[in-house]
Amino acid sequence: MAVLLVFPSPLPKLRGFLRSCWAQLGGHSPPWAPALAVQAPASLLEPVEEKTESDETPSIFDSIFWMAAPKSRRTIEVNRCRRRNPRNLIKLKKNIDVCPQCGNLKQKHILCGYCYEKVKQETFAIRKQIWAQEGGPHKAPTVETIVLYDGEKPRDKDEGKRIIERNRKRPSWFTLD
Repeated sequence: MAVLLVFPSPLPKLRGFLRSCWAQLGGHSPPWAPALAVQAPASLLEPVEEKTESDETPSIFDSIFWMAAPKSRRTIEVNRCRRRNPRNLIKLKKNIDVCPQCGNLKQKHILCGYCYEKVKQETFAIRKQIWAQEGGPHKAPTVETIVLYDGEKPRDKDEGKRIIERNRKRPSWFTLD
């Protein structure tokens, strides 16, 4: 069982000022009746008559969760050795190569970031043209799409497919098949 302890305000002038402000705002009773309220265990108010199993009396600090604290401080040398351990450092990459298309550095077996940005821009332009041609994404036919650039003609096997014509030269990385 817990008991609520209420202490009056130690500053009567402040209490009077707050009451007058509250009355001017239209309040009927002051909302600041208790100045300090503490919830305490009932054992603090009741006298201890019988002996408990341990000789210690219960304390307010018994219910506090204590966190672990280090026994001693780590020295600067230990901290630096831990931080500069070779397994924590950034590894040197030995699989760097030059992109054959644009000449920028890239990792081997990974698409070049600069070339990929060009692919994204071209794909966005094609999608925008499809959107304008058909009036929205939900009106697209369920057939394969062929993109033709300047000077290209549709082949025999492209018959019955949706054809998008671009008014520019085909990029070197965008192959026909």
